[in-house]
Amino acid sequence: MKKRKFLKSLGAASTMLLIDPHEALSQNNVSPIIAKKTALVLGGRGFLGPSIVQSLLAHGYEVTLLNRNKTNTDLFSDLPLIVCDREKEGKSGLKSIDQKYRDTYWDIVVDTWQKSPKAVADFLDEFKEQIGHYQYTSSVSVYDTWDTKFNAETAPLNPLPSFPKTIAEEYRYAIRKTLAEEAIRARTDKYTIFRSHGMRDFRSANPKDIIDEPFWPIRFFRGGEILLPQVENHHIQMTDVRSMVDFMLHCAADNIFGEYNVACQPTPFKDYVSSLIHATKKPKKVYWIDGDFLIENGLIPYKIVPFWKPQPKGSYYFNVQKSIEAGFVHRPLVDMITDQINGYIHRYPKDDVLFGKQIDGTIKCYSADQEKAIIQKWKLKNNL
Repeated sequence: MKKRKFLKSLGAASTMLLIDPHEALSQNNVSPIIAKKTALVLGGRGFLGPSIVQSLLAHGYEVTLLNRNKTNTDLFSDLPLIVCDREKEGKSGLKSIDQKYRDTYWDIVVDTWQKSPKAVADFLDEFKEQIGHYQYTSSVSVYDTWDTKFNAETAPLNPLPSFPKTIAEEYRYAIRKTLAEEAIRARTDKYTIFRSHGMRDFRSANPKDIIDEPFWPIRFFRGGEILLPQVENHHIQMTDVRSMVDFMLHCAADNIFGEYNVACQPTPFKDYVSSLIHATKKPKKVYWIDGDFLIENGLIPYKIVPFWKPQPKGSYYFNVQKSIEAGFVHRPLVDMITDQINGYIHRYPKDDVLFGKQIDGTIKCYSADQEKAIIQKWKLKNNL
């Protein structure tokens, strides 16, 4: 359903609330009371969860959380909470849930789990008969190869080992996500899987690690002279959390099921830079510096310089047409960047994050001093 039609249907639904109760009772004996839809969010207090919870509440859902009550416990303290550890073997955490919740029918269950696929399978084994629509946040990492551009949802997935018999069995992130998807498809057909690609939000995915801070928005926010990689066919792609959450609610409203790549269209890096400039209005000057020159001076693609990943060549070229046709709209990058900067300022009001070499010896992007030195070298080489 197109977005305009979707909004129109919402308006029609809300108009039903204004029907005269006597008239409503005379129509097929239908009760005038419209029950709120119920939503269960597994987690709900981390990176993606709060945005999902806020959107569900805004759309009139009665929201319940299920988590261990250990992360951001101040968030949504007024909402019902099922304290449960899904990582306990033998489903012991799930089986300890109060019977009233085990008997509750959930119109929508949202799962952002990224750890044990066995935990995903266990939850569905216990609750699948109580779920109207199960939504799972996955990743484009489930695709077997990124060597070709425009992988669609039908592209081959990662070859998989045997499904884990215990929650403790460990696999890398991509295999965990692929196994979880397989577990979902084996247990229900009323699911929507959202394969995201580098989610960006007001929040940080890991506030304890500065590598998850938005390097380019911060760099442009700080202004001054900025170096940029000048390389051929440089595109980027990412997923705005707010846009994805809107699509999740849209899928819930229209019972849209299946797998969907969810991200912005492949975007020229120069267009992204234009959005950064528009959002910050800070750069004194930008220097487009030859990519080989940057590599010679230690600025390695992707490892050191974010959003520069020439290999594999499909990295920032995933096909999102199916999502767009289903109603997904990725909001302007300027808006997303503005949210990222505001989130960073909220976390670091002194703007004191230092990129580059860390105390423990790790390298997280590149430092301001390193950038200045390379710009100076480039100026001397090109008589600027």
